[in-house]
Amino acid sequence: MKKLFWLVLVILIAACGGAAPETAETVATAVPPTIIATPETAVAEVLPTNTRRPTTIPPTPQQPTRRATAVPPTATAIPTDTPAPPPPDVPALVWLPYATGNFGQPVLMVEDGEMAPQLLPVEAEIFFDYQAGWLAYGSQFWQPTANQQSVTDLRLYSFATGEAAVWAEQVGRAAISPLEMLGEPPSVAAAIHNGQGFDLILLRGAENRTVLVEDIDPYFSWSPDGRQIAYLRNNALFVTDAASNSGNPPIASGVYQNSGWIGDAPLWLGDSGYLLYADAPFTIVAVDGSETIVPASGDGVSLDHGRPLTMLYSATHNQLIAETEGMFGSGVMFYQFDEGFETAVISMQIADAQLAGWYEEGESVVLSSPRGPMILPLTPRN
Repeated sequence: MKKLFWLVLVILIAACGGAAPETAETVATAVPPTIIATPETAVAEVLPTNTRRPTTIPPTPQQPTRRATAVPPTATAIPTDTPAPPPPDVPALVWLPYATGNFGQPVLMVEDGEMAPQLLPVEAEIFFDYQAGWLAYGSQFWQPTANQQSVTDLRLYSFATGEAAVWAEQVGRAAISPLEMLGEPPSVAAAIHNGQGFDLILLRGAENRTVLVEDIDPYFSWSPDGRQIAYLRNNALFVTDAASNSGNPPIASGVYQNSGWIGDAPLWLGDSGYLLYADAPFTIVAVDGSETIVPASGDGVSLDHGRPLTMLYSATHNQLIAETEGMFGSGVMFYQFDEGFETAVISMQIADAQLAGWYEEGESVVLSSPRGPMILPLTPRN
């Protein structure tokens, strides 16, 4: 009887143990599927496709590599082939005689290819220079110093901004560097009176100045590339670096010794390595001082023409354009040089005219005359 009892008890216990998995499975399927920590494939079978949020892949905002690899906005905002902004609308030429103020009268301008007398936006009593929208001028006429040197103030006017500012006082001459500063104020070389004579000073503004050479004569000019300045000191001609005084020896002596004009300046003959200064009519010297040339006429006879006042040189045509003072007023001569500058033949001569400047640099010039302004193309060399 006992054996039968224990046999029935074992069967019942076995039956109860087999039912436990069924209960656990039933509970598991009753739990909401969104909170079950199952493999990705299992979740994909339970969640609808529009609510799927895999637990093994972080959301996009949490990905650490996105911002680190992004291109900076400045690199993508402007394509590399975007053209540079156009230059400001400024006159190509502004001119009035160097030692004559306009006294509120129109001056000669070339703007948008049109040439006509126009009123200046400022009152310029002394005209120093004009380059790329910048006018260097004196607002007062020449004033004598204690030792009878002629000086005025130096002002810079920007046609691009319409602003004018005083850069220096007691100035005998000023010339703007041919190097454009991309919207910044230009470099200006000025002969500023020091109480006895003039110092050659480089200006980048009213408060930014560097003394380059002390005690010079107020005659100087920039090289075409803006790297050097030719100047006179005690009637000797020197060439120095524009960045600092290079201390070079003079390349010529006796320059302007017998006569001079307030607008005199050595003329650079392009990048030929030669300079020309006004004489009777002119003398040419090598920049390194190795050679001096006095050009003759085509038949070998010495030139016997008036001393030039204002001069331009065309490297394209190897021609010198010179304004001279004659018996009946100013005139303009066109000299054709040979390759070695040993001969100079007059190719054209215009009476009763003044040389205003380039219309197309190296190709045509602007002349001012009582008949009105005119454009004169250079004659090609033979």
